[in-house]
Amino acid sequence: MPQKPAVPYGHVTVPADVLATALYGLGQYEAAAIEHRGDGLRPSTKVCDAVAWLWENGHQREVTNVIGTVCAILRGRPVPGGVGRITHTAVIDAFGVELAELGMTPEGGWAPVAEHLAREVPRGF
Repeated sequence: MPQKPAVPYGHVTVPADVLATALYGLGQYEAAAIEHRGDGLRPSTKVCDAVAWLWENGHQREVTNVIGTVCAILRGRPVPGGVGRITHTAVIDAFGVELAELGMTPEGGWAPVAEHLAREVPRGF
């Protein structure tokens, strides 16, 4: 199977299909970790750091992949340790809140990122 074009990340170049698979796995891991922690809908610092770095370096598609995967897995499930069900918007907002608390909000604020994600991550991703 031919690989898709490689994407430069700092000093390394990663085949696009390999990167997409890795980010999908990161999203799966993060969704499981959120459920396991049971402290509400709070993304981890490491994943927030990755999301901020990807966005700041122009890799919006990859941000969509990670957060879209978390949305797809958690959407409709009970809020861990909370009340209600998880929605698409709640996942996007949770990343925004956590990034702000960690001082990692992308340049230009979270609003443009949230708008991008609301458009690009289909409700049933």
